[in-house]
Amino acid sequence: MPVYNLYMGCSVPANYPNYEAAMIKVAEAFDMQLEYMEGVSCCGSPNLRAFDYIGWLTVNARTLAIAEKNGHDIVTPCNGCFGSLKDVYHFLKHNTDYRKKVNAILKKESLEFKATITPRHFVEALYTDIGIEEIKKKVTKPLDGVGIAIHYGCHVLRPADVTEFKPEYLDELIRVTGASVVEYPIWKQCCGATVLPVDENLGIRLARDKLKSMKESGAEFITVVCPACGNQLDLQQLGLKESYGEEYNLPVLLYPQILGLALGMDEEEVGLGMNRVPAAPILDHLTG
Repeated sequence: MPVYNLYMGCSVPANYPNYEAAMIKVAEAFDMQLEYMEGVSCCGSPNLRAFDYIGWLTVNARTLAIAEKNGHDIVTPCNGCFGSLKDVYHFLKHNTDYRKKVNAILKKESLEFKATITPRHFVEALYTDIGIEEIKKKVTKPLDGVGIAIHYGCHVLRPADVTEFKPEYLDELIRVTGASVVEYPIWKQCCGATVLPVDENLGIRLARDKLKSMKESGAEFITVVCPACGNQLDLQQLGLKESYGEEYNLPVLLYPQILGLALGMDEEEVGLGMNRVPAAPILDHLTG
């Protein structure tokens, strides 16, 4: 049974109980032991990094140091948290001067960053530690060829040498459920979530372009692994309907929701009713 430090971050427990519930259920199905971390703080993504770099390094190094004390890798369901933890892990591992500065601060709490554990995204742990073949064995209600467009999110893909997350991970995780991956031209484009606070019009345009590209490419559903991206693509559909009269009707499902359904879980277990754009149509594609 693989054991992990579970770093929830702020957004998922505050806004996405459906993500948390589906993730926990999926983890249980594969005997992944997720141990909630205690005494940790917000990762500060993306704002803290912009105005207090050493503070951003320290809060994330502190989380990593707590995980090192516990002796298990960190997994997180949030792209922003994953990106922050990965960035700090990579930077401090290769920068002795900053590592000394940060550890001097952490010493006050008897903590030290040593780079002995790795921060990981929950879906990456599913892919690498459980594996596609093991997941396939437990799929009892495959999604019969339904077309799903993937929005990976910026923080899991960039920079590639730091995140070490490949798009193929999520592609294969979608296909093992029986669904098909709908390719669309602007799959690498940002959804605009983090742009909204500084340029609302641009943030909306980015989401609109993305939704239009997905719809025109034949997608019936969208999947995400990031709460901020999920919120943006979900919420903007409601706004675009009101402002532009455009209806995309693309339910946004968090990946553990999709996998959970394919594993035979019911809609309540994966929190399907909490999605803003009604996600119940996915149930029509379940077979077996």
